[in-house]
Amino acid sequence: MSADLPVEEQPPGVGRPGHEWLRGYATWDCYYAIAFCATIAFVLTLDDATAKSQSLAVVMLVCCAAWYAGYGRGLMRADDESWRGTLYLGVLLVFFTLADTFASASSIALVMIIPQAYWTLRPLHATGAVVVFAAVPVVVDTFRTGAVVRSVADQGPTALMIIIFSALFGTWTHRIIDQSRERAVLIHQLASTRAELAEASRRAGIGAERERLAGEIHDAIAQGLSSIVMLVQATGSTLDQVTAVPPEQSVSMDRARQQLDLVARTARESLAEAGALVEALRPTALDAASLPEALRRLTERAAEGTGLRTGFALRGEAEALPVAVEVVILRATQEALANVRKHAHASRADVLLDYRDESVVVRVRDDGRGMDLTARPHGYGLVGMGRRVEQVGGSRRLHSAPGEGTTVLVEVPR
Repeated sequence: MSADLPVEEQPPGVGRPGHEWLRGYATWDCYYAIAFCATIAFVLTLDDATAKSQSLAVVMLVCCAAWYAGYGRGLMRADDESWRGTLYLGVLLVFFTLADTFASASSIALVMIIPQAYWTLRPLHATGAVVVFAAVPVVVDTFRTGAVVRSVADQGPTALMIIIFSALFGTWTHRIIDQSRERAVLIHQLASTRAELAEASRRAGIGAERERLAGEIHDAIAQGLSSIVMLVQATGSTLDQVTAVPPEQSVSMDRARQQLDLVARTARESLAEAGALVEALRPTALDAASLPEALRRLTERAAEGTGLRTGFALRGEAEALPVAVEVVILRATQEALANVRKHAHASRADVLLDYRDESVVVRVRDDGRGMDLTARPHGYGLVGMGRRVEQVGGSRRLHSAPGEGTTVLVEVPR
């Protein structure tokens, strides 16, 4: 993945996991408004001899609508399934019971009350609330007529159908809502992971580019300047060996020596600038920590997410090394540990950093399946490691045999 790829913006709504049900308020408000108007019209136009007061029934229905607008709508918008839902439905039950008592046609309001039960309560509790609301017309008709059997026969089938249908539909709807919530959380997590991966890729790309530039400066510019200084010094020594120079040419010889001194001084200054650039482009792992600490963290990180056990040991007195040497040791250790994780099938890997008198040695040893060095060609990573080590005058040795693990030994001069 390219380091310059932009981190995509988080998809809308991902920051606040929810579900599509909670985004349809306008539709539900329209539905409630239509159902309320139809119920009012039905109560006022129905010729019901048993109605005590159609006007009072309408007043109670208006109270239901006002209770929804003032309290219930905000409760449902907050997706609150606490005791507040029970309070809302309890007050709504009182208004609905009074409306049905004044006019039995008010029972049509169940079409807008039942969905609200599933808005505010979990399916099992909501179904219980629907049973209570559906039983109101039966109970009210029983008290109105005094005929239990007739009331149950007239109102019971409708109440039973309402309960069964609402239980099935409400439970199914809640299952969809729960799945939508889970998907929203997963999308949120995926978006966060994608952003983290993009950021990690960007940092890795920056680190690789810094390392490449440092290598180019060190291998091409710095070494070229060093060669210029050496050639100038050699030329100066050659001039010093020239004798019997005619007097008329002695001035030119002195001028040539001055020019060579100027070339040498300029090359040394440029070499110092190149060294400063290499120092500035050193790996970020070495910016905030010494080489031993950086290797310790690298070793610990190699065990993360795997069953591999790792250990780090330091031998000798740690001292500051040239940037190029530290970079080689760090990269060689990274490559060796990466090979252990990918190919060795090992249970343990140990890293030793040894500061000797004339050199620094890093050893990575694992107890994995090993390999036959005579039968298998070395991978690109090991070959690249060897080339990198040779650039600073070091050596890389590999010891391995089938079933005996692998040891990578890198030694670079101090």
